[in-house]
Amino acid sequence: MKRYKKHSGFSLAEMIMILLFVAILALGSGIILPKKLKAKDPLVPHGKYICTIRDGKEVYFLTTKRNDPVPSLDNAGWKTGSCQANFKVPKYANILNVTMVGGGGAGKDASVSWDKGNDIPKGELYVNGDNYNIEYEGVYHITMYGQSGESAWRSPWNGNNCIVETANPGYTYRFEGDLNLKKGDELRIEKEEKIDGTTTNFFCSDGKYKPLPNEYSKGKDGGVISLTLNGKVIASINGSKAGQTRCNAGAYECENRYIVSQGANGSAKKAPSGFSNLKIYDPANGANRQFVEFDGVVFVEYSDSKNNTTSTFTPNGGCGGGAGKTNSTLYPVLRDTIPPIVIGRGGTSSQPSTATIFGSFPALGGSTGDNCQNVSATQGSSGEAVTAVKGLSSVPGEGAKGGSAAKVDGANASVWGAGGGGGAIYYTKTPTYDKSLSAEENKKPIQKGVRKWYQGKGGNGSDGIIIITW
Repeated sequence: MKRYKKHSGFSLAEMIMILLFVAILALGSGIILPKKLKAKDPLVPHGKYICTIRDGKEVYFLTTKRNDPVPSLDNAGWKTGSCQANFKVPKYANILNVTMVGGGGAGKDASVSWDKGNDIPKGELYVNGDNYNIEYEGVYHITMYGQSGESAWRSPWNGNNCIVETANPGYTYRFEGDLNLKKGDELRIEKEEKIDGTTTNFFCSDGKYKPLPNEYSKGKDGGVISLTLNGKVIASINGSKAGQTRCNAGAYECENRYIVSQGANGSAKKAPSGFSNLKIYDPANGANRQFVEFDGVVFVEYSDSKNNTTSTFTPNGGCGGGAGKTNSTLYPVLRDTIPPIVIGRGGTSSQPSTATIFGSFPALGGSTGDNCQNVSATQGSSGEAVTAVKGLSSVPGEGAKGGSAAKVDGANASVWGAGGGGGAIYYTKTPTYDKSLSAEENKKPIQKGVRKWYQGKGGNGSDGIIIITW
């Protein structure tokens, strides 16, 4: 008999189960393994592009370290060239963060004045009880206008479209002249309120073509205005009267139904007294027969041209320049170019600062002499620094300290939209006023070939900057 060896193995059912398990495992691996083996997307790069002006030319700086501070201008990474032409829009950037700083303002030149009147503003004195207290002795130019009456008028009557001409008020009386005043004197204005004009007959006796309710006006007469000096009246003017209307009882056509006439002119109630160089505009004499824009006011103005004999020398240190303004915007990258770029220039003694511009977005330049902190009569104040931009070390110009002829000019600002320093004044002997020279010639440091003081100029503001990050 032939014998057979026994061999161990899997049954058919066991093999089917194993194959089914392997198939399920293979199916799951087909989903998981490609994900693990798939190459990663490249990281979106970041960077910073900076542009400013150095030695009058545009320079730019490109770095991948967008959080680093702005490098100093002596850094070797700065390159000369057009800001716009050399900017390449990053391939993976979607939004550009743009920060702009305008040019810094120049420091103000130091100055001097002899005439305190330069600081006295033109004053307007209005209704009832307005005062003008004299602080500086001298000649004051006074202009005084009487009050004007008002027009009388009517609207159409009862839907018949009958319109009468407006009845104008009379012309006002006015005068101007010079008044010598001392410190402590007080000018005071007293003005009466306007009262209703004398027109009363808005309705003819037969009642035809009468005005509609609330569509007519009597007008008002101008009141009296008076000017007093230390309680004494030195001028007084009667106001002009309102226009006049009256019924034309003999006419029945609506356009002839009413007669209008101009009101009486203003006049002098008390003629001006104590004035020199007096000019009177009296409508009764044919003068001032026009309607003026001022109604019952008095102008008081210190007369610079007649007060040039003061001997007080007043030096004024210059204020520092204001910092350039900052502005920011987000610019979506939709194409391979960016809008036009303009870098703002720092201000000088002859030119104001200019704005830094990205497309239609500006950052305005700083103002000349805008920072007056710590300014004094003989010393200038420092310019203002830009503080609103992180990582930007803005360096303003120092104000001049004076103390010698070589230390009167304000320092220029260094970088990034800062303001220049203000100028200073230096002298060893207090100058005196030369009456043989004009007021303007007395403001010059050198007179008749002799230098009386040193007068410094304000420093220049620094140029602006634009920073683009992504």
